[in-house]
Amino acid sequence: MSIKDKIKTILFGYKATEETYLTHLRNSGVKLGTNIKIFRPFNTTIDVQNPHLLTIGNDVQITGPVTILTHDYSWSVLKKKYGIIYGNQRKTVIGNNVFIGWGATILGGSHIGDNVIIGANSVVSGNVDSNSVYAGNPARKLMTLEEYRDKREKRQLKEAVEYVLEYKKRFKTYPPEEKMDEYFFYLDLLKYLMSIGLNLN
Repeated sequence: MSIKDKIKTILFGYKATEETYLTHLRNSGVKLGTNIKIFRPFNTTIDVQNPHLLTIGNDVQITGPVTILTHDYSWSVLKKKYGIIYGNQRKTVIGNNVFIGWGATILGGSHIGDNVIIGANSVVSGNVDSNSVYAGNPARKLMTLEEYRDKREKRQLKEAVEYVLEYKKRFKTYPPEEKMDEYFFYLDLLKYLMSIGLNLN
């Protein structure tokens, strides 16, 4: 651990880094797969009140600030009104190869399948089909993963050209190759277009 990470750990505890957060979750009893990414650990809340009710699969990307729950404390209102506690603790499962967008909330009892994209600021409750894209509050299925792939594929060249033009406009030079990693399929074509002036407006 670097000196910087040690200082962060002193200041922020288990939320200091992705590594310290994942270690905390494992030590608490959460079932975790491999290659889990927590991009904003300090801003992310993963419920460990019921660690035995939470499973996160392999290749899950958690942007920030995401909230993942296994319980709902709203029963406190019923207790105050009726004097009875109705517990609400439910198993939450996140499958393999899942992207959870910025600001999303995964409510207790949610079951997210494999190969799923959850859009930014979504509120997920219930079952989420595998091979799908969900978004909204409440989150609903927008399309299959295959439809999303086709949609993104159709837009790639146009977006790549726009990226290059805007970069040149802002920085007065074309972007270096390492900045083009998301458009590597078009890199040779873009290099050629840049070499002849890239006048595609």
